[in-house]
Amino acid sequence: MTRRVRTLAFAIASLAATATAGAQSWSRSRPSEQSLSYVLGFAALDDGYATDSLGRAWSVRMDSPIIGRFVLGEIALSGVSTKDLVGTRQRFLIPEAQVQLQLPIGPFRPYIGFGAGGVMGPEGTGTILNGGKRVVSTALGLRTFLAGDRLMLHVESRVREYGRDEGVSSVDVTAGVGLRF
Repeated sequence: MTRRVRTLAFAIASLAATATAGAQSWSRSRPSEQSLSYVLGFAALDDGYATDSLGRAWSVRMDSPIIGRFVLGEIALSGVSTKDLVGTRQRFLIPEAQVQLQLPIGPFRPYIGFGAGGVMGPEGTGTILNGGKRVVSTALGLRTFLAGDRLMLHVESRVREYGRDEGVSSVDVTAGVGLRF
């Protein structure tokens, strides 16, 4: 089992343990702050010289409170689809985990996040993004309620730095819906 897989498994187990501990104190009050979201958008990939391409970005994210409603843990499986120099579409998966600081203001949940992960996908494709790289990410976003207190709107901008000292980065702008449970 690779180190990346062990790290991702540990993050999932940690969030599941947090969810299980919270479920033991069930009440009829409002739903917990845990949510599952699906977002779509675009990614601008940059190698430091010129923006190489725009890609399609998507992500499935699960977040859960770590400390009250102010510190959240998020695990995500994101994807970026971009074209290489020949015009062939290349797809990359980006599993990552983040710690997010959120400020609940009524129905609004603005947040900033910091995290890490990796890129899974083909190498040597002619795109600036290659599989097997580490990822460091920051996020700035907003969660708010659409209907009642379960259905959420999720809007975010996430900046990723790929590899180490390679100067390859991307900016994802995404929006989607989430469900609190």
